[in-house]
Order: sequence, then C-alpha cells, then structure tokens
Amino acid sequence: MQHGTGQVRLACVGSLIVVTALCLASVNATGRPAIAGKVCHAPQLRGLTLKVALQKTAKAGCKLHLKGAAPKQPEVQTIDRQSPAVGRHSSTVTVWLNPFCYGSATYGPGITEPTVTPGPTELVSGFYLDGGPLARFSTPNCKRPEPPPGAGVVEVINATGTLVATQTSTAGHFAKIALAAGSYTIRGTFLNATINGTHPTETKSLTIPTGQTVRQDFFLSVP
Repeated sequence: MQHGTGQVRLACVGSLIVVTALCLASVNATGRPAIAGKVCHAPQLRGLTLKVALQKTAKAGCKLHLKGAAPKQPEVQTIDRQSPAVGRHSSTVTVWLNPFCYGSATYGPGITEPTVTPGPTELVSGFYLDGGPLARFSTPNCKRPEPPPGAGVVEVINATGTLVATQTSTAGHFAKIALAAGSYTIRGTFLNATINGTHPTETKSLTIPTGQTVRQDFFLSVP
C-alpha cells in the first residue's frame, strides 16, 4: 500500500481474515504506517491471540514479525513466546505462533491405560466423557491439559465374584481405593450422564501388583 512517497510491503498470506489482521501490523495508533527502524516499547504478547497481538503492537508503534506455526485463524491462534521481553526497546517484536488446532469438546487424559506406577497398592479411577462437537484451540504441539474427571461410582469385585469395595467420586476428584494385590473386575457407573434415563456403566478387568498404583479410568463416548 502507498502512503505519500513511502511504501510499506507486507507478506499477507492465508485467508482474508489473516490478510486483514496482518496488515494491521503496519499501522500505528495514529493510523499512519509504522516507520521502519522506529524504536518502541515491546508490549506483553505471550498468551494473547494473534488478532489481539497485532492490535497491541500496532498501538505501540512496533513492527510484528511472525515465526512458528503458519497463521490460519488469528482470532484463535495464540502467542507462545516473544522477543524482546516486555518493556524492552526494539523496532520489531518477534513472536512464535502456536498452531491452530481442533478436537472433541470433551476428551480424556490421553494416556495409555492401565497405567502402573510405584506407590501404594491401590486403584485410581476417574470418569470421562469423550466426544461432542469439535472445539477450536491453540496450544504448543496441539497438546491440551488433562481435564478434570467427572462424578461416578466405582465397584471392585474380586476373583470369586465378591464385591470388596465401593467408592463414589465427585466431579473433579478421582476414586482412590486401597486393595490387596490381585486380579479384579471393576465396574464404573457414570453419574454425570444418562442414557434412556439410566446412568451408563463400563466394566474392566485388571491386576493390582504389590506396591504399585494402577490407574484405570472409565470412558463414555458421546455424540
């Protein structure tokens, strides 16, 4: 775009939204083009969406240089890190962009189960819904934090068919049941979901070794 005798060139890529957003980076708070080499105070950009980061750098009179993932959804993609640090003087602020990701709105912990670790001889179980509509997010390597478990009832049955333990967990907490080493059948009842008016159940078999904590969660697929 041409302003008087000066010219500012931008490499605008991707969707029309990205083109519009990226072009904001060349305009300062007065509406005039940012002057190449002009020194500014680097604003706080880490954790912001690209759209907001572009607005903040334009207001500060900085030029924004993108690295990391390709810009696709500026209203979703977030800034992982920046250079220079906040408040430092520079003509250009470089940011590393997290990728645009999508996945199920509800999901499990994303670990291989059963998981066996040294510790008390016990069973640890949580309840998770898995599925739902797609959710858009932006994190390093598209990795999401482990969600809190839901509410449920865990029943433990030994090899002779005897119910040896029952524990109810509330939302956000795991059921933790101390057991003797051995083989068990565990039955989980989801209290935060119903199918045809009843709480669904899931049954699993596992072995609890001596001096080991076994984590085995329960999962319910949802549309």
